[in-house]
Amino acid sequence: MNTAEQAHQQDLERLKSLRYMDDDFMTICLADNFEGVELILRIILGREDIKIKSVRTQEPLKNLQGRSAVLDVHAIDSTDKEFDVEIQRSDAGAGAKRARHNSSLLDAHILKSVMIQRIFPTVMLFSLRKTM
Repeated sequence: MNTAEQAHQQDLERLKSLRYMDDDFMTICLADNFEGVELILRIILGREDIKIKSVRTQEPLKNLQGRSAVLDVHAIDSTDKEFDVEIQRSDAGAGAKRARHNSSLLDAHILKSVMIQRIFPTVMLFSLRKTM
């Protein structure tokens, strides 16, 4: 086997061990992947009418008054509903407090841009965790 074939085999072996639960792999696979994010949200919500118009992975939300957050997948659909999909390999760090913190930061960032209109957008937060 030549060097290129060996490198290819090593890459295939590494790929076999990766899943969406792996932060780096999920980030690369879902970045600008409208169809992939739509599929995940359609499965979670049991709806076929979701059409994503924006996807950002590992989006930082800064908080000048406390702890900031990084959203795994932040998506906006065609009706301007916002989705935060958090993907965790374990229950450690994936509790309700973290979900509430991320949701409040997302609200704060959204509301400052829409307060003039007095329109409060719908935001949905999903935390996907691996269970044994």
